[in-house]
Amino acid sequence: MDDKIEQIPPPLYGEKKRKTIWSIGVVLLICFVGIGLISLVRRMNPVSKKDVIIALPTPTPDPMAPKNILLLGYGGVGHDGGLLTDTIIVGHIMPKNKKLILISIPRDLWVPMEIKEGTTSSYKINAAYAIGSDDKAYPYKPAKYTGDNGGLKLSEDVLGKITGLPMDFATAIDFSGFSKLMKTLGGIFVEVPYAFEDKLYPVKGKEKDACGKSDEDIAKTVATLSGTLLDQEFPCRYETLTFVKGKQFMDGETALKFVRSRHSDVNGGDFGRSLRQQAFLLGVKNRLLSFDGATKIIPLIKDGLSMVRTDISYQDIVTMVERYGSIASYSVSSIFLNDQTVLTLSTSADRQSILVPKTGGEDWDSVRTFIASEIFRIQESTGSAVVK
Repeated sequence: MDDKIEQIPPPLYGEKKRKTIWSIGVVLLICFVGIGLISLVRRMNPVSKKDVIIALPTPTPDPMAPKNILLLGYGGVGHDGGLLTDTIIVGHIMPKNKKLILISIPRDLWVPMEIKEGTTSSYKINAAYAIGSDDKAYPYKPAKYTGDNGGLKLSEDVLGKITGLPMDFATAIDFSGFSKLMKTLGGIFVEVPYAFEDKLYPVKGKEKDACGKSDEDIAKTVATLSGTLLDQEFPCRYETLTFVKGKQFMDGETALKFVRSRHSDVNGGDFGRSLRQQAFLLGVKNRLLSFDGATKIIPLIKDGLSMVRTDISYQDIVTMVERYGSIASYSVSSIFLNDQTVLTLSTSADRQSILVPKTGGEDWDSVRTFIASEIFRIQESTGSAVVK
């Protein structure tokens, strides 16, 4: 199958500066590639049914029905807004057609959430995991959104309502997982979808460097400028990144810069980053499938399970292996929700920049219809596809 991701024109809307660090690679490892890895391990180390007895759940009317897995990436401890999910992807697996569809959800989508029993309030969708994970700040949440998996459950319910796809599982990972993944993989090859330059990539440890300015100069600058204009006044805090289009080998540091970059004039917004996220995921998948021995695969699965918060179990993965086979044989397609499809830029009552359905701020039927029609189109097509 062709793993290249089609280049898309940049989105029509800009974005606010974000400090949250996120990663998503290990999420694909656990939820999707894990299926293929376990298949490989079984082929290399056959296990007799007498050795292991697997208790499978009661079969549904259609055991080959599609599955929906929610993938979340967030900054974690030590980062501003550490539980805000800067990466939100719904993986729609169609085993009958051997297709995997990645549906990218923008972080600024303005959605209703039940933060008090029987009452909803609107927030950006990237706050769902944070709200569900914080029982102290939101003590009146429904019981199902509390505890260790409260963030996962709230995110699953919110995404299920706006997409029309009930979430079967969810997995969330922070920045530390990214580092562990890349160290274990030993680097990956990534098909960079478009060339870009980012002159404002933050240098770790220099976030508050004065760059030779006095306290008085800094106060004046902060009082008169904001956003990118403010960043440009402190050049010592940033470095310039340059990526060319085409296949490139990336170590951990390079891959992190590739997926985090957000200040390029070319596809620097959410949609451009979504393309890069998916290119990175395909690189991870290809690297994992190239492993020729269980000595690397087994530690990777073990490490991966320890670095994420998820409601998918090892048994769930085993069941999907039995029913769906290796993910290596699946074609990968993409759907993007943005202002080029069904969303439009708006402003909330408290002056936040948000995205809402073009047909009306609460018309989620239009979004659900769009997703359903594109899934049907991809289902009937051959090969991979990118929906603009």
